[in-house]
Amino acid sequence: MAKLVAIGDSLTQGFQSLAIQKTNLSYPAMIAECLGIPIPDFRVPDFMGKGGLPFNIEWLSRELEIRYGKDISIFEWPFATDHIIDLLDDVEDYWERGKGARPKKNSLYHNLAVWGFEVADAYAINSDMCKKAITNPKDDWFRPPSEPRLRTAYRVLNPAQLPERANDTQIAVAKRIKDQDGEIENLIVWLGANNCLGTVVSLKIDETGNDSPGPCSNKTLWTPSAFKKEYDELAAQIQGIGAKNVYVATVPHVTIPPITRGVMKNRGKLPQTRKYYDYYTRFFVRDKNFDPEKDPYLTGSEAEKIDTYINEFNVTIKSHAEEKGWHVVDTCSVLDKLAVRRNHGKSTYDLPPELQDLTIRFFEIESNGRIENGGIIALDGVHPTTCGYGIVAQEFIKVMRGQNPEISDINFSEIRRRDSLVSRPPQTLNDMFGMLKTLEKWFHISRIL
Repeated sequence: MAKLVAIGDSLTQGFQSLAIQKTNLSYPAMIAECLGIPIPDFRVPDFMGKGGLPFNIEWLSRELEIRYGKDISIFEWPFATDHIIDLLDDVEDYWERGKGARPKKNSLYHNLAVWGFEVADAYAINSDMCKKAITNPKDDWFRPPSEPRLRTAYRVLNPAQLPERANDTQIAVAKRIKDQDGEIENLIVWLGANNCLGTVVSLKIDETGNDSPGPCSNKTLWTPSAFKKEYDELAAQIQGIGAKNVYVATVPHVTIPPITRGVMKNRGKLPQTRKYYDYYTRFFVRDKNFDPEKDPYLTGSEAEKIDTYINEFNVTIKSHAEEKGWHVVDTCSVLDKLAVRRNHGKSTYDLPPELQDLTIRFFEIESNGRIENGGIIALDGVHPTTCGYGIVAQEFIKVMRGQNPEISDINFSEIRRRDSLVSRPPQTLNDMFGMLKTLEKWFHISRIL
């Protein structure tokens, strides 16, 4: 019997700070440990080399710290920039032509998540599609590895690069696990965030029509109709796996994480009667520097529209769960409660004592290295830190306990210790983000991103 299998996107894979690296600290791995099946019995893919895929901001900051110490002076930045370019080239070489491109041992991973996957990708993207997309990469200057999402998927779906596994999708591999082990006792499925996340990453709404656009589209927001058609098919595919217990999670409101920053027209605070700011712009653009005539943004009404669509996505998810006897983990509600600025300065989520000094605001440290803000969201402004994934894991555990009474709770003291960003913040972060803010102040780089 396979005790736990997970299907999902970056949130389930354990993506942090713009890269997948620490799959051993993904929330499914934490849950598996609480079920008594730690790694390596709970199988996860390896992405440890060169900070992971596509490019790890935390790893970069630590590499800069090794070279320049905790402070990078204005005179050192030209050399630091050159070093960053060299690191990018090293990462590209490793994953395109080096050790990261070589076949691994043939394995059926229990965590099948792939960052960037949309709902339909779970059954539509197979190993062969990934292989064809990453064939014959060229050495590109100052760029991370080519096709990093499909390169990641290939390593997850077919680590040994075997021809007989060319048609393996996330769903197909889960079925292989069931055929091999006899039963999947607990199956986690959390997909849908990438059917709307592009809106806040690009600060643009580019809707699908009523039908699914298929895999690898450039759309940033699925209409509720298109989402339902994809999720209807996903639900049928999940039923076909035949897992004993299925746990599905809702789609979080992507307008809450600090990848965007809300700004009022009068540059004041969000009024108590309001839920949405007038504008949502890049996280590093401060109120006094924001110019709606020149800076990229979503309007408050656009942010509300995105959240309204997400609410309809979640109606679809909950409807399938009720019809099929699945169990719902309401991660959307969890993020809503964790919100600070939208909740007018105070989170309403009951954090464990070990994490009560942390928030979902953008991660910042003081000059002495202590955390000034954040700690639940990593350096890309979207994905949780290890502490944040611990919160997610505990929410799943609360729901899973009814079918798994032996499951233990998350040890948040241990999780915090294992969270390198929170427990040992890189001292170069202030200089890195300080330089970003300086470039925005004088050159308005948000207007060309």
